[in-house]
Amino acid sequence: MKIFLKKADYSLLTLFILLLSQIPFIFIRGIRQAGRGFTLSQTLLVLAVYALIVFFVLRMAKQEGLLSLDFSFFGWSSVGWLALSYVMMFGVSILGIVIMMMEGQGIDTANQEALKQMFKNVPSILLVMGAVIQAPILEEVAFRGLIAEKIFAKHSIWGLLVSSILFGLFHGPTNIGSFVLYAGIGGVLAFVVYISKRLEMAVLAHMLRNGVAALLMLLMS
Repeated sequence: MKIFLKKADYSLLTLFILLLSQIPFIFIRGIRQAGRGFTLSQTLLVLAVYALIVFFVLRMAKQEGLLSLDFSFFGWSSVGWLALSYVMMFGVSILGIVIMMMEGQGIDTANQEALKQMFKNVPSILLVMGAVIQAPILEEVAFRGLIAEKIFAKHSIWGLLVSSILFGLFHGPTNIGSFVLYAGIGGVLAFVVYISKRLEMAVLAHMLRNGVAALLMLLMS
């Protein structure tokens, strides 16, 4: 019974973190709907919300033993694994896009379109903070951390598999291709955790992938 309650606690904590990840978007939507553009004070307010959420999740993850926040392990081999992970995520993204095209869809997922619309005419720093900082930290702590390491503590392989599927579903797939894309990326990040035994590596790999995507979005806009 005690184990069941502990897993229930971790499940609720996972849901809470995923809900927290949406709070800055609520602020951004509210400011955009006002139709006056972003003032400096509004931009700083959203940045402060991002920072508070990230701080809370990092503190919780350290207390739970999910993140050590000690990067003394990081070396050239880590750089190599990050590069390999990016190539693998690029590969599964191409596979997902090919499947979407076969389904008669465009090359952008519904999630990507939503992000483009949300961050249109929004200060670039908010896109960077949301996509490159908050999302990798919160999503890795939730999926590869709490789900894989805590809820499935004695079944790590199953935990990583389930976390990859839930990661795919969390990004709102509207067709098979978009699910393959996001679940595939989740699978690569799970692989990084499995090989490195460090959640920090998955966070860095996630940041790398999202950072390149955010840069391309900013250049294209």
